[in-house]
Amino acid sequence: MADALLAAAAESWREAAARLAEGLHQSPDDETRLAVLKRVCRRFGYLGYPGFLKLMLIVADSDNSPAKRDLAAALALALKRHDLPTGQLTSWGTTDLWKASGDNTRAISASVLNGQHLGVAPRRSFGPLEYLTVWYCQRTQRPYLSDDGYYAAVVKLITLLNHSSEAQELYPLKIESDLSTEPEGAYTRQTRSRLGTLAGAWRRGESPDRIGEIMAGGTTRPANSLPPRDWVLRDL
Repeated sequence: MADALLAAAAESWREAAARLAEGLHQSPDDETRLAVLKRVCRRFGYLGYPGFLKLMLIVADSDNSPAKRDLAAALALALKRHDLPTGQLTSWGTTDLWKASGDNTRAISASVLNGQHLGVAPRRSFGPLEYLTVWYCQRTQRPYLSDDGYYAAVVKLITLLNHSSEAQELYPLKIESDLSTEPEGAYTRQTRSRLGTLAGAWRRGESPDRIGEIMAGGTTRPANSLPPRDWVLRDL
């Protein structure tokens, strides 16, 4: 039964990714493709950005080269306009809002996260690669992203983005600009270092696989960024 449910869920995700690819293909220009992409992102809502990332990763992992080019071109336009589809994560300075209780890790509900009740959980918006890195390195409202999940997703997304020369050029520049301008509380030191390494290797023309190797550096996450005991690890 469990295997059947997993297979059905996987097929559902593949079908959704195929619909996204078809929607992008049927769009007359990159501006319309970007509008389609942002509409899909909005439909996942605040808590669902990992689902949006999963759709992009399925396209990236497929053999549908036109869909990859369409998606990369839409993201390139978004980079030029400073209008990437983003997801929100809570600031690392508010990690005391999430505590492990007994055998369960309790996350504050979405109603609390929107600030209406406590007003003490500031959220920041991140593009795909920044979101993955913050999710991996920092304690947020989400269970930590696993090592394998993080590196596989980063390599696939960079491979996808490299289908557009403009996206390949602009995204590392965008990351470096963010690192120099983001206010205190957006990134921890480890997150800054990891994003800086990613952007630098990408700008040098390293392959996606090599970028993943450089970022890993033969190790997993830094010791002072290890998930607390009993904290859940998850994959996309």
